[in-house]
Amino acid sequence: MKIALVEPRPPFNTYYLFKKMPLLGCLFLGGILKEAGHEVRVFKEDFAPVLREKDGWLHPYLAGADAVGITAITHTANRAYRIADAVHARSPRTRVIMGGSHPSALPEEALQHADQVVTGEAEAVVRDVFEGRRPEKVVAGSTVDLDTVPMVDLSLMEGVQIRRGKPDLPVAPIMASRGCPYDCLFCSVTKMFGRRYRVRNADLVLEEVLRRYREGFRFGFFYDDNFAALPQKTKVFLEKLIRADIDFRWNSQFSVHVARDRELLRLLKRAGCARLFIGVESFNPGALKDYGKSQTVDVVRSSLDTIISEGLAVHSMFILGADSDDENAIDTTIRFSRESRSDTAQFSILFPIPGTELYTRMVEQKRIFIHNWDYFDGSHAVLRPRLITPYRLQQKLIQAYKYFYGARPVHWLASRLGFLLWKYGNRGYLRFLKGLSPSTP
Repeated sequence: MKIALVEPRPPFNTYYLFKKMPLLGCLFLGGILKEAGHEVRVFKEDFAPVLREKDGWLHPYLAGADAVGITAITHTANRAYRIADAVHARSPRTRVIMGGSHPSALPEEALQHADQVVTGEAEAVVRDVFEGRRPEKVVAGSTVDLDTVPMVDLSLMEGVQIRRGKPDLPVAPIMASRGCPYDCLFCSVTKMFGRRYRVRNADLVLEEVLRRYREGFRFGFFYDDNFAALPQKTKVFLEKLIRADIDFRWNSQFSVHVARDRELLRLLKRAGCARLFIGVESFNPGALKDYGKSQTVDVVRSSLDTIISEGLAVHSMFILGADSDDENAIDTTIRFSRESRSDTAQFSILFPIPGTELYTRMVEQKRIFIHNWDYFDGSHAVLRPRLITPYRLQQKLIQAYKYFYGARPVHWLASRLGFLLWKYGNRGYLRFLKGLSPSTP
């Protein structure tokens, strides 16, 4: 079979404006289908667009494919649907199969554009679906044994040049675990992958790191949602990586609770971990409770101090707009972002991802005032907070970036450029937000 797997581009890539990093789902599935003998190409639209809407151009490979798989997160869903519709219009015989977190949460919506939807993890069912042995409209995936998933094959990616054997990507994409033991109010990870945290065999992960190193990568990003949720297993891998003795640095996401174990922090540093992406979320105690976080503001402060004292850089991630967030509370969080001595920071507005507890609550309370998925990306206010207007919340997001990055000339310039582009593309949205009634339902 001739198969195309597509990761649609977002309307605005809020968090990776200058670094385009592929999601791993299409690459995992592409590897499985390639091993089964199919012709597979993976299209990440940042590198290889598949649809030009001005004149209806569709990439010839999709038009001639037997099947097209499209993955979607919420703020790429509209683009995914337009691609699916274009494939059907150009080539009615081509089957369109959708998956990812958004179709998993709203399969009936996705079926308005696709022939089939796969919910949850697709690796165990992908061959049966594409090869026609699972004809049902909605196919439920199942929990995957990570050790059975093929290593990511970056040569499948269309539009990525190979230069002296190295794929032209800024960082090597790697995964060592899946799932998260926590269940935060706003997070779709446990809905997609479950709360049972699974760790890939340390030797297999090391083999993948070494492959990326041989290809020429000297920096990687582990896509794990909580890299060190099982510290003892994490230490096994880190010790193997240290013994490999390669010049390879990397980042990943961690809970603040990683700071409980100084031995682990020291191993991380020795193993080449350059920066810990920490889900701080807020410095408002009420907001942390609203989000269902297993941390207090005292734990947050002491954890970041401990991590930084061990010589590791921190990228702190904050979410503004909890029910307990008024303007003063948000200002406290913004001030803490710099006081924390974080090297970099990321700010988001709380938004409800379909499938999460937050989304269910907001629908029941009729607090979502925008129903266009393009805006569900963390950089737009789409629901009514309790204690601040949506427009003021939007202003606070911009203020947060300006405050945090204001003292560093290069970062200051990058943040101003990013928001200049964002504001230019969101002029109508901002006018709408400013005129929105401040009252809550």
